[in-house]
Amino acid sequence: MSNEKKAKFLIFRLSTLRQELQITKETFRYADTEFHKAFHDKYFPEVAQENKKDSTISTGEEDEEEIKKAREKAQENKQEFHEEQAEDILSTNKKLDPKMKKMFKSIAKKTHPDKLLGMTETEKEKKKDLYATATKAFENDDFASLYLICKDLDLELPEIDEDKIKKMEDQISSTKQEINKLKSTFMWEWLFAPNKEIKESLIDKLFNRMYPRP
Repeated sequence: MSNEKKAKFLIFRLSTLRQELQITKETFRYADTEFHKAFHDKYFPEVAQENKKDSTISTGEEDEEEIKKAREKAQENKQEFHEEQAEDILSTNKKLDPKMKKMFKSIAKKTHPDKLLGMTETEKEKKKDLYATATKAFENDDFASLYLICKDLDLELPEIDEDKIKKMEDQISSTKQEINKLKSTFMWEWLFAPNKEIKESLIDKLFNRMYPRP
C-alpha cells in the first residue's frame, strides 16, 4: 500500500477515533455520576439524602448545562484575530515540520478573519471555526487535523512520509487505549448493563472491594 493510501486511511481512522473519544468521555462523566448516586442510595442512604439537600453536589444534569454554557460563551467571546497573529503563531513554532507550516499558512490565507470580508455570517463562522481548529492543531503538532482542513478547503496537500505515518499510528494506538480504559470501568459496565440485577451485582462488587470482610 502506498504512503498516500495508507495515510488517507489513518487520517480517517484517527478522526473518527477522536470523535468517539469525545463522546466516550461525555458518556463516562454521566455514568460516573449516576453510578455513584446508585451506590450511595444502596449503601449510604444518609449520605445520598444529604447530597440531595446540598445544592453544591452535582446531580449530573449540570454537566450538559455547563458544556452548553461554555460553548455559547466561547461563541459569543470569539477572539477577533489580526493579520499578524498567523505570522506570530508561525514564528513561535519554528521547530515544527516545514510541511506543517506550509499547510497552516495556506489555511490561514483562506480562513483568517481578516480575509472574510464579503462573506455571509454563516460562511464567516465556519471559516473562523476552521481557523481556530487549525491554530490548535498547528500548536499541538497535529498533522492529521491540518491535513483534513486543507482537504476540506481544497488546498494543496503535502506528500506524507513514513515519519508522519508512524506518528499517526501511535496517535491511533494511544486514543484507542484511552477509550478502552474508560470503557473498562465499573461505571461504564454498570451504565450498559442489560438489567437491574446485573447493575445491583456491580454495585455490590465495588462495595465488597472497598470494604472487604475480615
